[in-house]
Amino acid sequence: MYKILIVEDVQVVADLQILMLIRAGIAFESRRVETAEDFTRQIELAAPDAILYSASMPHFSGFVASAKAQSLCPDTPFIFVSGTHSEETAAETRKRATTDRVYTTTLAELASTFDRAIKESEERKKKKAQESAITHLSRMYADQTRELEQLHVQHVTLRNLSRYLRASVTPAEVYATLECFGPQLFRGANGKLYLVHLPGKHLEAVATWGDKSPAGQTFTIQDCWGLRQSRPHQVRDPQAELLCGHVKAQSNSAQPYLCVPLFAEGETLGLLHLRRADGESTPSAIAGSIESYLNLAVALAEETSLALANLKARDSLHEQSVRDSLTGLYNRRFLEEFLLRELARADRKKHPLSIITMDIDHFKRINDTLGHGAGDIVLRRVGLLLQGFVRQSDIACRVGGEEFSVLLPEASMQIATQRAENIRRAVQELKLKYEEHTLAAITISLGVAAFPDHGTTPAALLHAADQALYDAKYRGRDRVESA
Repeated sequence: MYKILIVEDVQVVADLQILMLIRAGIAFESRRVETAEDFTRQIELAAPDAILYSASMPHFSGFVASAKAQSLCPDTPFIFVSGTHSEETAAETRKRATTDRVYTTTLAELASTFDRAIKESEERKKKKAQESAITHLSRMYADQTRELEQLHVQHVTLRNLSRYLRASVTPAEVYATLECFGPQLFRGANGKLYLVHLPGKHLEAVATWGDKSPAGQTFTIQDCWGLRQSRPHQVRDPQAELLCGHVKAQSNSAQPYLCVPLFAEGETLGLLHLRRADGESTPSAIAGSIESYLNLAVALAEETSLALANLKARDSLHEQSVRDSLTGLYNRRFLEEFLLRELARADRKKHPLSIITMDIDHFKRINDTLGHGAGDIVLRRVGLLLQGFVRQSDIACRVGGEEFSVLLPEASMQIATQRAENIRRAVQELKLKYEEHTLAAITISLGVAAFPDHGTTPAALLHAADQALYDAKYRGRDRVESA
């Protein structure tokens, strides 16, 4: 059933129009208005399917009514019914109309004109709906294409990032890689990588992109819901959802954020924290849903965890390869590598460098008398004592059997000789027990050599120190000899 708005100040004329439409079998309901105010009100209440105008009102002309109809309901047909007003007025209104929705007809042809106007209106609506659907589909296609392109770019970026992470040989290179690729991967978002530091298990920011503010850069595992639950913690609405303690401490805590824990072999390594940048309405790292944004962050966290775990495993293997398992001191391999580097540095800076070699006197007698268990105790205690005598820049090594060495960068021959004498006395004062046996006093013999006086290569310097050690043994043991 059609809704018709009749603009007519004479009821009889309106009734004639209604009668002509009824005779044509048209089902409709109508409302009659006489003023511009009523006209506007009725259109605002419910847009009619057609407007009939046949009045001759100087204060509300056909042109004014047509213009208002085109403004309020531009898709509604406006039918100018002639016969009760001048043909000139109708023609002028039709001429001045800005759309093809304005029709001119007579009372006798009203029904056919109404039918044509309605059909054309429905065709226009159908065409408009089709055009709208095409526009919507085109927009969807463009959005999907843009999203696929964005995803492809992010996939390539993540793949490149992974390649650099796996090629990193130091943690610093891992951090630099994240700071380089992070802004490309998460456009519109700030990011931080936190690592767990022992003891205390506090987290400290080691890589940052976007917001460089230091606020909240150190906190504990208990301050993060993601770390406490061992799963990502995502906050879309900071006003309505639980915030992490480390986020509450920040001045920009009102921004949506994401916390993704980093794990490797059951151990918590750290946290990837992403937060929407100020002024961004949504994270633009992914054109799709927030779940895709989360998936990308999880993938980055996994790649970072793998890179850090590999570095840790490699360092652990290297540490095992250069450490003596019994005493915990460095071994001969490390001594030779370190000595080579330190000699080059000493030569470049014209600094002194000294080395002490030492050997436990009559060690074979301890093993033969009390067994290797007693010998191991002696070696451990001597190793522990040496660790207490070295500076941070020095290294103590067990170079084989009962032989030890201490390398002293930037130490003169005089200083090294005095250090050797202090070590000799400290070893002599050791009180050792093995099972129920109190061991006899332990003594050591020591030889000292210095760069560049006694050698400029590792082999030459070690040989000079060993020769001094042999002199100490030959001259009665429990003594220090210089090269």
